Amino acid sequence: MTDVPHSIRCARRVAREVKTAHGSDYEAARAVHRHCGVSLLRAHRIARGYTLVEAVEALKEALAARGTPATGLSHQRMSQWEQGQDIPSPRYLDGLCLLYRTRPDRLGFGHDYSDTASDPRNELQDNMDRRHFVSLAAAGAVFMSAPFGPGSHAEDLDPPGGPRATAAYVTLLEDLTEQSGYRLYSSPAEYIPARMIDLARTQACLLTTTATDIRRRLHRIYAKNAGFIAIRLNDVAGASDTFEWFGIARRAARQAEDPAVLAWLAGRVGDAFACHGRLDNSLAAARSAQTLGGSRANPAAVLGHLIEAGAQARSGCRRGTLHAVREADRLYARLPAEQNVPDGFHVSEYLLRWHQCNALALVGAHAEAAPLRARVLELPLARHDQVGTALLHLDAAAAQADGGDVEAACDTITAAWLELPEELRVGQIPQRAHEILRSLDTRRATHRRAAEVRELLESATRRDSSA
Repeated sequence: MTDVPHSIRCARRVAREVKTAHGSDYEAARAVHRHCGVSLLRAHRIARGYTLVEAVEALKEALAARGTPATGLSHQRMSQWEQGQDIPSPRYLDGLCLLYRTRPDRLGFGHDYSDTASDPRNELQDNMDRRHFVSLAAAGAVFMSAPFGPGSHAEDLDPPGGPRATAAYVTLLEDLTEQSGYRLYSSPAEYIPARMIDLARTQACLLTTTATDIRRRLHRIYAKNAGFIAIRLNDVAGASDTFEWFGIARRAARQAEDPAVLAWLAGRVGDAFACHGRLDNSLAAARSAQTLGGSRANPAAVLGHLIEAGAQARSGCRRGTLHAVREADRLYARLPAEQNVPDGFHVSEYLLRWHQCNALALVGAHAEAAPLRARVLELPLARHDQVGTALLHLDAAAAQADGGDVEAACDTITAAWLELPEELRVGQIPQRAHEILRSLDTRRATHRRAAEVRELLESATRRDSSA
């Protein structure tokens, strides 16, 4: 860091160069701080493109949106904070973190003492940091001045203030929704209630704004969060709950007038149809996703081909499965980098390879599925997606069963089952395990271990029913 602060022109040039290289606002602020010798707080303002007066007004609006008065705030006071002549109170420091979407130590107030060794970084976390995401806990503090719990109502949420505050609030909701997409494969017991709270926040904002553009953005947020809920329910719940939430998501997407969201939902609905044995509906939805996305390569089209592969496999059509798998590969290779990220809305390599190897395993193409399965299990998301990982292990068990190794297949099913938390031993997991066991019966390969595994699965079902 230089001893003599550089000019504002130099600072803006540095920030612009970092952003041109696709760096985040935080990376731009850090570069300005190091190169130009200004405080981190001032560097964040420059990276965001605010003048001193604009930053003060934006901070006032952000605080007003939360019902927090800021009568004593002036540009002179902000300047004192930036020059290290004074320290903002906790209320103002929290507002600055909200304004710049960061945490206190990154603004120069305090230090980060977290033990990085106990929280190893991975590709998923790096993606989240690059997009300046805040944690769910921080987002809760930003969006609501009081806790939301049982008995709370959407109208109790503090609505935003003026147009700029409303726009900032909606931007934060969009950021939170994007972050939620990266956490799509976390525990449903935690993930689904959190998304319902986000829906309540979105609905509260819809009740307070009439601006057409803002309302479309809010409906888009609503559609994506409802879609995320439906996707998780498809893993652990019945068809009625899953399709009810998909219906809610699709209605919101139509109000948003967003073809990309409608195409994404079509693909996800097709996946749910396939999981529940409605294969004609699955193929229709998959092909709708392929066409709704437009003629260019796009995530919805890739997803549509992946879902078609699964439906074709469940129908026993090997040729159709292989064709859809190849088409998904072809389109995925043409996607821009920003459209193959694991945000729940686009198509990541994890999603691509998972669906491909699952479809290939279902149709008995185990030699083709095996290397794809190995690749999926190497990807960071495999550590978060317990349901998806268990299903991959069950596909491996199916390969062992098809190869005549009943003992190994039963061991693999048992291990996959016991590694899952009890709350996830529902939905697709027991369904797939029973399919494999039935295939053993069909081959007249009834085996003592197979009977033991069946008893293990059924005893869990009985416990759930009695509870």
